Amino acid sequence: MRPIKLIISAFGPYAECETIDFEKLGNKGLYLITGDTGAGKTTIFDAITYVLYGKSSGKTRSSSMLRSKYAKPDVPTFVKMEFEYRNKKYVIERNPEYERPKIHGEGTTTQGANATLIYPDKDTPVTGSSNVTVAINELIGLDYEQFTQIAMIAQNDFLKLLLADTDERRKIFSKIFNTYPYEKLQLKLGDEAKRLRRLVDDQNKSISQYIDGIRCSDSFVARQQLEAIKNNKTENGIENTIDFIEELINNDQDLLKVINERIIKTEKALSDVDKKLVEVNRDNSAKKQKLNAEQFIESNKPNLEVLEKRVELCKEEEPVRKELEYKIKEQEQLMPRYDKLFDTEKEYVNELKLIKTKESEFESLCKDIENLNKVLATNKENLQKLKDADAVLVKIENAKTGYDNVKKNLSNIVNQCNDYEGKNHELELLQQRAIKANDSWETKSNECASVEKTFLNQQAGILAGNLRDGEPCIVCGSTVHPNPFKLMDKQITEKMVEDAKNKVNELKAIATNYSNKAGMQKGIVDTLYESIVENFRNLKEIFKEVLEERAINTVSDIKAWSDEKLVKVEEAISKNNGYYEIAKNNVQVKEQIEKQIPETEEQINNNNNKKDILNSDISNLNSLGKNLNFKVGKMRKAI
Repeated sequence: MRPIKLIISAFGPYAECETIDFEKLGNKGLYLITGDTGAGKTTIFDAITYVLYGKSSGKTRSSSMLRSKYAKPDVPTFVKMEFEYRNKKYVIERNPEYERPKIHGEGTTTQGANATLIYPDKDTPVTGSSNVTVAINELIGLDYEQFTQIAMIAQNDFLKLLLADTDERRKIFSKIFNTYPYEKLQLKLGDEAKRLRRLVDDQNKSISQYIDGIRCSDSFVARQQLEAIKNNKTENGIENTIDFIEELINNDQDLLKVINERIIKTEKALSDVDKKLVEVNRDNSAKKQKLNAEQFIESNKPNLEVLEKRVELCKEEEPVRKELEYKIKEQEQLMPRYDKLFDTEKEYVNELKLIKTKESEFESLCKDIENLNKVLATNKENLQKLKDADAVLVKIENAKTGYDNVKKNLSNIVNQCNDYEGKNHELELLQQRAIKANDSWETKSNECASVEKTFLNQQAGILAGNLRDGEPCIVCGSTVHPNPFKLMDKQITEKMVEDAKNKVNELKAIATNYSNKAGMQKGIVDTLYESIVENFRNLKEIFKEVLEERAINTVSDIKAWSDEKLVKVEEAISKNNGYYEIAKNNVQVKEQIEKQIPETEEQINNNNNKKDILNSDISNLNSLGKNLNFKVGKMRKAI
């Protein structure tokens, strides 16, 4: 992207409309902008990045700050740029949101932010701030961050590209040189290679499975060869397997021909046997039917004789038969009446049964209503008793929380007491070690002083041994030496004095170290003691007990008191837990009763409605039963 012309109006420090013609600077594509501080270099950068992306170059100025405070109210704020990209010229214009005078009337109005991008080969421009920004990203191939790192390096930002990590530089250069298609092709080739590799593996597995599935008889001459192929499933093994399978197939085909010939011969023999069996069965069936007929005739001969005798008797009873026929016809004429009477009586009986059923339902419904009223009264009475169940549960829960807190505090103070005893024991040990080390140091200091004194006296003895009467002493200058210092038998060297001093310093360091540790431990123990006493006083106020001062003089007394109270608190917690379960159950019962009462009332109302309906049905059925009873009596008289 190469800028051709930049127009800035009421933008930043520019109060008027300014035009920068980059064509005058040549077409090399690289421009250096210099000037004094405050000359407006950064504003040019801001204008270019703003017109392209809607943001300033340095991220220090928002869009609301881009309107020049020196501009006149009627001067519009905008940035317009003509630029060249890939031998095509584009025009882009963008303005921020700012206050301007109204065209009509007085006062000001808000000029909304807007942008326009004109393409050289498109009739319709792109409009809208966000749409233009998206179009610029697609056109140039760089977003705002990448553009400010490469295309235009602002003041103090020249190191951003150099300091970018490898991945960020790769993304930037990929967009610049358009390497995405090659990356896509690389990924596609990699995926294809993986697919082909998986396909080869699957084919090899399939071949191995087929090899495992090959079977041949133990008598086959190549049995051992097959086992060797199964155990060696390499490429050469698979190739050898193909030849072996072809041999095995040829052998099986020869065997199959022999078997098929045997099958054909066997099927033909079976067909002949089936034909003979059919003939035999046909003969047997005929014989069986003849035998059954003979047996039927023989068994029914007595019945035939009886029937013949009955025929003779019937001829004698012919007049009786005719008389019966007349009576039967007479009764047949009355049969419709009997049928109608029977149906009416049946209907009457059904009505009576239905009345009885309805009356039974009515009585049962009355009992249900009575029972439901009793249940309703009982539930209302119980609900009245449990009206404070929720408040009681809350009270018990609060008590439970209080007990838990007290138990926690008591357990904490007991733990603190145990910790205090341990740390106090450590303090005593450190104090003992500090005293012992200090004694060793003092003893060694005295020994060192004695050794040093002896060493100095020894030096005086050496000087005294060189004194001569009449010669001046090098120390005091006297020429008279009445009582010179004599050398001692024990010889002390300077190194012995130095070693003694080093040992003194070492013991001093040890004593100081133990003293410091004891001091630090003393601070920890004192702090812990103060915390124990403070917690004890708080708990004492909770239990509302007045204790003597001696009661808090020792940690052991506090621990004993805390242990005693802890037992009592745990007992109270146990009792409260029992109360809690009861209260919780009462609340559940109350909720259940509150749910049951409206359900019971609704059920009672429904049953009363059913009762009224049943009462009406019974009345109607009684009227219908009376009518049916009257009809039955009338029909009986008619018959």
